[in-house]
Amino acid sequence: MGDLSDASVPARLVSETVGAFGRLDVLVNNAGVTVSKPALELTADDFDKIFAVDVRGAFLCAQAAARAMGDGGVIVNITSVHEHVPRPGFALYAPAKAALGMLTRSLALELTPRIRVVSVAPGSIATERNVEADELRPEIPLQRAGRPEEVAAVVAWLASDEARYVTGASYLVDGGLVQQVFEPQEDR
Repeated sequence: MGDLSDASVPARLVSETVGAFGRLDVLVNNAGVTVSKPALELTADDFDKIFAVDVRGAFLCAQAAARAMGDGGVIVNITSVHEHVPRPGFALYAPAKAALGMLTRSLALELTPRIRVVSVAPGSIATERNVEADELRPEIPLQRAGRPEEVAAVVAWLASDEARYVTGASYLVDGGLVQQVFEPQEDR
């Protein structure tokens, strides 16, 4: 375990994993933080905190993992629907996830053909951290929040040999959420 905003942690985590298992085949960059508030209330500390974990931490983990992986390795970055569409209150989170999406594409070009790099962009997923997931139900064409195991199934497929011809792509797991037009907030 460790705080990915600490630049020494990613290499240590990869080293400990290789030490325990003898090799590393798959990295899933799932760590992320957010602060949801109006853009004019965000601080430099908010910016640094979000980008340190969501972008820099993911990059350093991918870099350490790629150095340790053999041919056929897979890196899966967990972004968000906000990699593709912004939403009020997420003026830092959305750009961080978009940056992670572009990092996915850049690493896919640089690490190919030895390592595949892909991203999964979950929408409103019902988790302990996302207690308000059901509030977006009217905006989701499938009319429900997603389940963590639905995201995990896409990650597992991408990490498998069945997806060996997939790299540099982002897979939405959002029940169609990004297909909707968001209503503007009245209280801005």
